[in-house]
Formats: sequence, structure tokens, C-alpha cells
Amino acid sequence: MPAIMTLNDRNVEPGIWEKVVEGTPFYNPEWRPASLLLANGTLVENLPVRVNLLENLIHYLDTAGREMVTMLEVKSVIFLDEGNDTSAVLVNRLALENVSAVPDGWMQLLAKGKAILLKRFVKQDVESKGYSASTVVTRINTIVQYLLLFNGRAERVQTMGDLAGLLENADFSAWVAQQQGSKKSEQQLKAAVDYFNSL
Repeated sequence: MPAIMTLNDRNVEPGIWEKVVEGTPFYNPEWRPASLLLANGTLVENLPVRVNLLENLIHYLDTAGREMVTMLEVKSVIFLDEGNDTSAVLVNRLALENVSAVPDGWMQLLAKGKAILLKRFVKQDVESKGYSASTVVTRINTIVQYLLLFNGRAERVQTMGDLAGLLENADFSAWVAQQQGSKKSEQQLKAAVDYFNSL
């Protein structure tokens, strides 16, 4: 493990998420091999990583197997077990420095080119104590949003029509009109942005 990853990092308190009874704070709760692109351009390769979307933190295992949280500024996480697809990459506003109105947090990169499509996970923790129960339990809800980055701005999109309105291209609008319905599905939105980027 590179020495750069241990400087100023901190240990994670064991069992901190055991009270969660539903949902997870992580993008994926399993440890997965990843490379981290730091804000200074350094690439730290092949670490076991979990991305905490609730607290916007990157957890990793050090050489002794201890769970740590990096205090370094990281702008992208590239999961090594998902191949070369852009969806294997999580980015934050540090990676999108030329775009205004990018929200905080980690977002999955679904399509990249002239236009960028991101999948944003909004995690919310809700603590509750059941009737006549003495312990507090935590449920973590996940809300998924899609963001289109184009011409230096980030806009939420929900339908193919939203994309056509924001991208303002006659060929693309005609292509969208030929598609069946204007329902939102992740695959439809990704295919549409990929098509626009190919024009």
C-alpha cells in the first residue's frame, strides 16, 4: 500500500453501522478493488474500497486489515472488477471542476462525451424506536437522481423529453421522437446520451 494513503487518515470505529437494519450507507457494502485518482493527479492503485455515500467518505483496508477513512481529496474512484465501462467510475465535483451547480457527493458516471450523464445517490438515515422498544434502529433510504452535464451546467433529468429539451439538437430531438414513449429508465437515458455524443 502506498505510504500516501496512511498520512493523516483515520481509523473507523468497529461496528459503527451495526444498528442499521435496512439499507446501507455504502455504494456497495462489499470491499472491492479500486484505484483512487487524487485531486493532485496521483493515482493510488488496487485498494480494497467501500464508498460511504451517506457521509461522502472513502473507506479502505490498510495492509494490516484495519478499516480506514482517507482524509485526502479524491476526485474519482475506478472499480477494477467492472471492466472498462464508464459505469465502473464514481466522480465528485472535484472531477467536474468546469461545471457549475454540481451537487456534493459521489455520482456514478453513466455516459461521457460532449454531454455527461451521472447517477446520483442521495442517502438519508432515519432513526426510530419502535413501540415499547428500548433500542434505536437506523434505516437508510436511497433516492436516485440523474444529472445531465452540458455546456458547463448540471441539470436534473427524468425523461427522454428532458434530455431533448436540454441538448437542443434537431437530429437528437428527431431520434428521441422515434423512441417508444418518454418513460425514464436508466438504460434509455444512457443510450440517449451515448447517441447524442456520437453525433
